[in-house]
Amino acid sequence: MSDVRRSLLHAALAEIEQNGIGKVSLRAIARRCGVSHQATAHHFDDRAGLFTVLATEGFHALLGRSQAAIATAERTGDDPLVAAAMAYIGFAADQPTTFDVMFRPELVHHDDARLVEARLALWEHGRRVVEQTQAQGWAPGISADTLNMACWSTIHGYAMLRRDADAIAAAGVPAIDAEAMVRAVISALVRAPLE
Repeated sequence: MSDVRRSLLHAALAEIEQNGIGKVSLRAIARRCGVSHQATAHHFDDRAGLFTVLATEGFHALLGRSQAAIATAERTGDDPLVAAAMAYIGFAADQPTTFDVMFRPELVHHDDARLVEARLALWEHGRRVVEQTQAQGWAPGISADTLNMACWSTIHGYAMLRRDADAIAAAGVPAIDAEAMVRAVISALVRAPLE
């Protein structure tokens, strides 16, 4: 990837963080990056094209983080489902702007082949982790896709709530230790008798 393209992507993240997604324009990104508006047009057809690249890279980064966490869990004897969940929550906390772009379909070209492939790779990774857990006796009669969606929905929901922690705290909801919550939920799911 060219230095200008990489700089434009970094500038886009900075622009989103400072001004919010709704106010981001290619001209503002170009100004922040110190290049002409034509330079952005050379690398990205439109704003959605730039956001599509950010989202695609985000899915790849999240996948890599999860794979690394699972590899560590396998070496240490920890639960791979917990490791994957904590990697997801950690990514959402560490990369909130990228995470927002990844899950805002109105911002991207949702049918972009590279984005579709990156999303599918993350999905298939999750399904493999679920299948490994099923091989140890978890819910053998339920499809891995169903369990994968249940796990993803739970962890994604928590990541989103955690992002809005100030609003939740203002409502009087106590702070919860993320890892303790994840371990409790996964333990309950894995051990629950399912008909």
